[in-house]
Amino acid sequence: MSQSGLQAVSNASEIFLSEQHDDSDFLAGVAIAVIMDGSRTFLIEIQALCLSDCPVPASASGLFTGIQANRANLIKCVLIKQAGLHLQENAVFLNVVSGLTMTETAGDLAIAAAICSSFLEFPIPKGIAFIGEIGLGGELRMVPRIEKRVYTVAKLGYRICIVPKQAEKVLETEGLEKMRVVGCNNLKEVINTVFTRDN
Repeated sequence: MSQSGLQAVSNASEIFLSEQHDDSDFLAGVAIAVIMDGSRTFLIEIQALCLSDCPVPASASGLFTGIQANRANLIKCVLIKQAGLHLQENAVFLNVVSGLTMTETAGDLAIAAAICSSFLEFPIPKGIAFIGEIGLGGELRMVPRIEKRVYTVAKLGYRICIVPKQAEKVLETEGLEKMRVVGCNNLKEVINTVFTRDN
């Protein structure tokens, strides 16, 4: 809504993404998730803050805004057990930018990436988006309508999209020439792919 009335929004994702700056320590703990609402695809920003020696509230749900507490705690536990991150003594705070509530599991991988980024104090390079559900074994699982999600990421000019390995089989290359789709089997592979100085 503007002063002259309703205006069309060509890219709704811009509403949910903050301005990013290259080579900024401020970006540590930020990851981009790709979610769907009905038939529309949105890119949203997940923020994580890991603090050591910080007392965790008795109600863990107080640590998460816009993310289901049970899901967030499950992802933290999987990162500890399956990816080897020593998060046991860390309080983890999570936030979905712009006040959205994320209800689908397609955002699991972005949540995990944001936590890793904050814990490792390693900003995720600009232009990377994450799609995927995380299983209890740390494996990445397919999510509904992954093709539509990946093509939306490509249209918005992202360089890399991290997806479950099995998604590579169903994705066509048409329209994805300028973006690299990286399939990973599990969280360890994601960490080794994203958190290196080569990106």
